[in-house]
Amino acid sequence: MNQPLVSVKMITYNHAPYIAQAIESVLMQKTDFPFELVIGEDCSTDETRRIVFDYAERYPETIRVITSDANVGMHQNSHRTAKACQGKYIAYCEGDDYWHHPDKLQKQVDYLEQHPEYGLVCSDYDLVDTRTNTIIEAYGRASGKTGLHEPQIVDIVSGNACVQTLTVVARRELVATVEEADPFLHSSGHFMMGDTQLWAEISLISKIHFMAHSLAVHQIIEESATRSREKWKELSFRLNGAEMCLYLCRKHKLPEYVKKIHEKNRRRISLRLAFVMNKPDLAVTVRKECDHLTGKEWLLYQGGTNRFMRPVVLLLQYLFQRSRTKYLRARNQKSASLQRNRSSPAQSCPLVQPGEWAIERTKSTSHSGDAPQIPV
Repeated sequence: MNQPLVSVKMITYNHAPYIAQAIESVLMQKTDFPFELVIGEDCSTDETRRIVFDYAERYPETIRVITSDANVGMHQNSHRTAKACQGKYIAYCEGDDYWHHPDKLQKQVDYLEQHPEYGLVCSDYDLVDTRTNTIIEAYGRASGKTGLHEPQIVDIVSGNACVQTLTVVARRELVATVEEADPFLHSSGHFMMGDTQLWAEISLISKIHFMAHSLAVHQIIEESATRSREKWKELSFRLNGAEMCLYLCRKHKLPEYVKKIHEKNRRRISLRLAFVMNKPDLAVTVRKECDHLTGKEWLLYQGGTNRFMRPVVLLLQYLFQRSRTKYLRARNQKSASLQRNRSSPAQSCPLVQPGEWAIERTKSTSHSGDAPQIPV
């Protein structure tokens, strides 16, 4: 294998329905430079491991698999996979996501090569919720987060910037420098989230460029690092994320309004966790630390401390979720309609099912037309 200019880091665990699509989306990249795909496989209990090694045998010049005889956990798997990357640049695509544009790597690397003052480039992306079969194209634009073409740390920590991991390409040495400067924040495992803090601190020492064009697809699946069928796990992850953002607020003395955003998130998530896990002591602790609760927070507090209020809160949560699902479906239909009116058939990037991926890839690479141009 030639020395790769780019290492694509892909960590995976129990992604059998999605991993082939993720791998294929990397292999379809059209570049004038060599790249490698480094897959961290963490002893999956489904067919993921077999699929990964099958691809590694078929593409030995491109794919390397980093694994072990026992599961090491998400953070250690991520750390060892990053250490194995050899390229000047590192790109990210986890095993349940995929890239839908064949020129993603080429365009993003070209930008970094031509602009040495930039350390990271990212883009918009499509969001697919596999649980409700909803699709939101160009999610950053749909959620109003694409106005910042050079996001700063305040934008990232406050949630106003669109820096999604699967769209990122960064200078590998810069990533290593940031991670080594604060091991507690980036590699100790104390914080479950591993990417937001990295992008935030990269923005302090180098510029970030956002491309307002969707290049990838982020899939929300039933069970992942950030979401779970067991609600307490998902809430625990989100609570830990709020604590991580508060750490960044204190460390970098971010504006008070950013701190208040995450103090509110921590309070509300703690109350939900107290309700879900039936921990009245946690709800009481949150109430003592807060002078005033909003109406929604008061309901959660009552549901967490009063067993007679629990059915009422559960009913309200059900009605809210049902309303939200209807809203997302309606918004997606409207977005798809607008997209069809704006784009020609040759410019569309249809989302395909894993089983159709090889066929769809063959079709997309064999036609004579050029791929859509990506604005930089």
